[in-house]
Amino acid sequence: MNKSLLFSSLSVVLASSLFGGVSSTANGSGFYEISDPINTDTTLDASKEYLLTEIVYVSDAVLTIPAGTIIRGVQGIRSGDVNLQDPGTLVITRTGEINAVGNPANPIIFTYEFDPDPANNPTTPMTQDANRTLNTGYWGGIIVLGNAPTNNDESASNSLKVPGTDSIEGIVEPDPNAGSPDLRGMYGGNDPHDSSGIMKYVSIRNGGFVLGSDNEINGLTMGGVGDGTVLEYIEVVAGQDDGFEWFGGTVNSKYLLSAYNNDDAFDYDQGFSGQGQFWAVVQCDNGLDGDKGGEFDGDDQAGALPRGVPAIYNMTVIGGKGGQIDYDKDAGGYLYNSISVDSGNGQLDINSTSAAMQAAGLLKVANNVWCADSSDPSGGTVSFSGTAPTGENNVTANPYLGGADYLNLTTLDRDDANGVPLKPSQVPAVLNDLAPYTGNFFTAVTYKGAFDPVATAWTSGWTVGSKLGYFVE
Repeated sequence: MNKSLLFSSLSVVLASSLFGGVSSTANGSGFYEISDPINTDTTLDASKEYLLTEIVYVSDAVLTIPAGTIIRGVQGIRSGDVNLQDPGTLVITRTGEINAVGNPANPIIFTYEFDPDPANNPTTPMTQDANRTLNTGYWGGIIVLGNAPTNNDESASNSLKVPGTDSIEGIVEPDPNAGSPDLRGMYGGNDPHDSSGIMKYVSIRNGGFVLGSDNEINGLTMGGVGDGTVLEYIEVVAGQDDGFEWFGGTVNSKYLLSAYNNDDAFDYDQGFSGQGQFWAVVQCDNGLDGDKGGEFDGDDQAGALPRGVPAIYNMTVIGGKGGQIDYDKDAGGYLYNSISVDSGNGQLDINSTSAAMQAAGLLKVANNVWCADSSDPSGGTVSFSGTAPTGENNVTANPYLGGADYLNLTTLDRDDANGVPLKPSQVPAVLNDLAPYTGNFFTAVTYKGAFDPVATAWTSGWTVGSKLGYFVE
């Protein structure tokens, strides 16, 4: 379904004069406040800075955000089990769309209320003291909801959640006993080609406010998002929960960076079946924060259908105290032409339920480079837990991230003192034995991992790590 068809010609005529929940005057800090709801087509102004004052829903409307716009989220306040102030959060509902197209010189920035100079001097992901704690959880994040399929069924617990739908985590679920239940946090449907809009060159920073026990908002949360949506060149930095999480859906994505987040970098479940290429992970190196590079689950109810079988090519994972890639809960999928470096607790875990998917040909991990220890020229001792992929051109080798600079490194430090190199060297393990690229989505390249060994990294100039000198690009 093309949501733009939902809007009447009248709304188009009025779009330039009606601004939904956006204030026409600046507050005392110079920010133009955005409050719930936005239900009329709205275009922001890149010359102004905006503040999400609460959880803001975009419904029956398109929110257009020009290149270079800075949007802040009010800092959440929690006392015990009560939120005294909901964190600023942007929710694109199933009837809404986002049109956020930045560029390398002028990315669109989402950050917290008190970020001093986000455009020129981003807040560091980690403190620069001896503890090196993460600067996370200051505001909410971005949630995009769509009408694409999921394999979830929560109908027994809530009559409003028909099979294939759910209410997104981080949002209060609708009350079936209410006279007019709020369904704006619902996602899922039967349209795999649904469009929630476009996001390109978007930086999401220092979010993930803790709403309750095991209930934080991810950097970019996607619930039932369809493949009519475009997601390219997006970074999530210093979030309290996952960087990117998919709850079902079919959306495809390229050039995603999850850096210094406190939980998993990429997390999918509920039958997600999209395609991804050039995904990059840089986990923090303080030994405390950051979990798996990929937490890949198939379902919330054992055996739920349809199976999630996403395809991911050219992923690079650097660090992760909880391990690199974990397949669980009937997860399927294909991981090809990727690079894994410096995991704390093993490189790959395919547990018993996903091993059955592997045996059925619905899970394949092939043509990848695994490096347990970047300081070891041989790549160290790789640990595959559960059912490891045998053969399939998986190799244990050192991709020598940093090329000629490699010999100057004793470890892949991830700060401005030494910098973490992102690009591999032109060694046989990186250039040889690539899995073929199929279909119309993937870009055929001649190297493994998310970065071309001989070109400037696609993170250069616009990401937080690049601006702070954390990355060798």
